[in-house]
Amino acid sequence: MSRQRPIALAILFGAMATARAESGPGVLETAAAPRAEAAAGIGRFTTVVHGWAFLTSNRQGGRSGDQDFESQNHVMIVSSRPVGSWTLTLLGTFTAEPMTVPRQGAPELFQRGETYKDVLLVDRQHAHDLFVELGTLWSRGFAKRSRFRLYLAPWGEPAVGPTVYVHRLSASANPTAPLAHHNQDSTHISADVVTAALDMGPVSVEGSVFHGREPDENRWDIEQGSLDSYSGRIWIGPARGLRLQVSAARREHPEALEEGDQTRQTASIEYERTTTSGFVAAALISGRNLLEGGHEEWGNTLEATWKFAGKNTVYGRAEKVDRDLYELVNKSQRPETTPERRTSVDALTLGYLRDLALLSEAETALGAGVTMYRFDDRLDPVYGNRPLSAQVFVRLRFGSKGAEHHHHAALPGVPARGAAGIARPGGRPGV
Repeated sequence: MSRQRPIALAILFGAMATARAESGPGVLETAAAPRAEAAAGIGRFTTVVHGWAFLTSNRQGGRSGDQDFESQNHVMIVSSRPVGSWTLTLLGTFTAEPMTVPRQGAPELFQRGETYKDVLLVDRQHAHDLFVELGTLWSRGFAKRSRFRLYLAPWGEPAVGPTVYVHRLSASANPTAPLAHHNQDSTHISADVVTAALDMGPVSVEGSVFHGREPDENRWDIEQGSLDSYSGRIWIGPARGLRLQVSAARREHPEALEEGDQTRQTASIEYERTTTSGFVAAALISGRNLLEGGHEEWGNTLEATWKFAGKNTVYGRAEKVDRDLYELVNKSQRPETTPERRTSVDALTLGYLRDLALLSEAETALGAGVTMYRFDDRLDPVYGNRPLSAQVFVRLRFGSKGAEHHHHAALPGVPARGAAGIARPGGRPGV
C-alpha cells in the first residue's frame, strides 16, 4: 500500500468530521428553512454537504488477481439561491481517490478503461479525478410542471447514460465499479459541458455539447478542449420512484490509445421505493459502444440493493460485458495489425452490510461481498478455472441524513437530480 494512503485517509476523516459538524443533525431536514428567507428576497445560498467513503480490503482471485487496501469516496456540495425569476445552483463533487486508490488502479478482474503509463488498464478500475464535477445550473419554471434548465460545467456530465453508478442508490452498498462502466456512464467526468433541458411533467428532454476525450492520467487537473461531441437523452417518470431513460452520444476520439470516434447508446430502468424499515432500489441498464470499422461492444447490468429491519442491507449485481480477447490475455491494447477476437464475460456479485455505531461523525456499516465469473475456456490459462473475488469493507456516510447519499440532495427551486445536477423525473432527495 502506498505511503500516501494513510495520510489521505486521515485527511478524509477530517473532512467528514468537519462536514458533519457543519451540517448538524441532518441537512436535508434543515434545507427547507431558508426557503422563506429566499422568498423574502434575502437571497442567501442554501448549501448541502454530504458524501460517502468505502474503506476496502480488496482481494481479486485467480491468476490475474491482486489484492490491496483502498478507499473509494466522494464528497458532494450543492449550493442554491434565487436570482430574480431563476434559481442558481452551484454543483461540486470531489474525491480523494488520487491518493486512496493505487495509481495503477484498484484491482478488479475483467475491468478495462483509461490508461496508466500509456498502457491500457486491464483488470484494474482507475481512480476518479480530484475534481469530479464543477458546474452551475440555471433553472426557471415557466408553466405548471414545466421548467427550463441550463447546465454549464468546465468539468461535469453531459446528457447521456443512466444515473452514474457513484450516485445510484441501487449501487450504494457496493464498493466496486460496474464492469460495464465504460459502456454506460463513464462520461460522467467530461470537459466543457453545456446542457439545455426542458422538463414537462413526467418527461425531461436534454441535449449536450461537450469535449469527448476521456480524462488523462493526471488525476489532479481540469482538462479542456473544443466542443467536438454531442449527446441527447430523454427521461420518463411514469410512476413515483420509477425512471426510464434512453440516450445516445457521438464522441470524438474519446480513448487515448484507440483511433477514431465512438457512438454510445444506452437505455435504463431505475426504481426506488421507501419501506417502513429501509428502502428497495434496482436498476436494469444496457449500454453499447459503436466503434470504428463497424464493431460494437455491449455492457449490460442488473443490480439491486435492499435495506431492511433498519440496520441490514443486501446487494447484488449481475453483468454481461463484451471484451477483446487480446486485451485480457496480454493486459494491453490490441495492435491494429492484430485481428479482433471478441469474447464475453459474466459476473455475479452478492454482498451484505450491517449498520454499526462506530463513529459519531458518520453513519457506519461493516460489509462484505463476493464476485463469481463465467468466461471463455480460452481464458483459463490467464485467469484460472473459477476465480473468486472478495471485499471486506467499512462504509461511511456523512452530511445529509437518510439512506440515499449517492444523490445530490434537492434544494429550494432545484428539481431532484441524479448525477451532474440534471433532473430525474420522479427523483427524490433521500429515503
